[in-house]
Amino acid sequence: MFEKMKQLMQLKSQMAEIKKRLDDMVVKTKSSKGNIEITISGSQEIKEVAVLTDINDCSKEDLANEIKEATNKAIKESQAMAAKTMGNIAGLGNLGL
Repeated sequence: MFEKMKQLMQLKSQMAEIKKRLDDMVVKTKSSKGNIEITISGSQEIKEVAVLTDINDCSKEDLANEIKEATNKAIKESQAMAAKTMGNIAGLGNLGL
């Protein structure tokens, strides 16, 4: 019983370490047209949305599509970074994460 408690405490410590690292990591992505830049943390929290051009040059629909595209790209990159980080910390780095 004591051994299981010890293992749980180690797991909790590892998870706290992972969360801290992910919170400190950021990914920046741009839309394909380069009008929108999204900054997201490794724990998938949007940190910043930047409009890099005069929005009067874009239609509402185009701007919305660029925001969606850049956000989805940022989430995917953040998820890949998180998987790699978790694999490395947990000793699973050789599993192709």
